[in-house]
Amino acid sequence: MPQSIGTQYDNFLDQLVDKLGKVSLKLATDVMYYERNFTDVEPKVELDIHYRDGTNMDKKKYELESTYMVAREGKTAIRAVGLASMNDILELARDPDVKEISGFATCASY
Repeated sequence: MPQSIGTQYDNFLDQLVDKLGKVSLKLATDVMYYERNFTDVEPKVELDIHYRDGTNMDKKKYELESTYMVAREGKTAIRAVGLASMNDILELARDPDVKEISGFATCASY
């Protein structure tokens, strides 16, 4: 008996979550949607980047400022706003100090 579409969808999501690691599923699917449907510019993202306790947040903020508009949020988080591809976000997630990256994406507005 063939798998139901719901089961196929659940399997797809499970595989995607495994590949994304620290990046939220919602953020990733939004970014990928905009990348494929609006190919002339990267999506505009608002990223909530959460770091491990003890991370030098001033250094992390400084590193991100060359690419994004950034602001500290609490003791261990940074909000970063700018244009980013899925590859850019996955590169940010490779930082061993990053616990998770969430947020949202829209069509680029600038």
